[in-house]
Amino acid sequence: MRCRIEKDRRTDRGASAVEFALVVIPLLMIVAGIVNFGLVFAQQLALDNAVRAGARAGVVQTGKVPATVATDQWNSTAIARSKTTTPVMSYPAPGVGASCAGSTFGQSMVLQGTVTSNFIIPWPLPKSIVPKSVTLTSKAEFQCEYQ
Repeated sequence: MRCRIEKDRRTDRGASAVEFALVVIPLLMIVAGIVNFGLVFAQQLALDNAVRAGARAGVVQTGKVPATVATDQWNSTAIARSKTTTPVMSYPAPGVGASCAGSTFGQSMVLQGTVTSNFIIPWPLPKSIVPKSVTLTSKAEFQCEYQ
């Protein structure tokens, strides 16, 4: 007589699919975080460069308004304009406005720019945990060298 041992009917089929389903969500959130951080970092660099160019234009008397120069440079950058609001440029330093004309010795041209950046890949988390946008601010200061 032949003795037959019945094999356990449960197999490991589908285990890798379950493991993939458990791992893919955190993995996608990490990738989305990398993409969002990279975009916001590039936009911060573009804002820094635009504000610096605007403040320099006010100091070297190019005949252009520094805020306009900064806004034009911001708008010429494709990565800067994606998913952001229009930049707001201001002159926070007292006494020096859009140019150094009439300034006293030692005063500085200060230009500050602010823009709100929305994330390119939305987070599937509540707004109270992860915000939907980030406010970027940059400030450039050059000393006025003439009156």
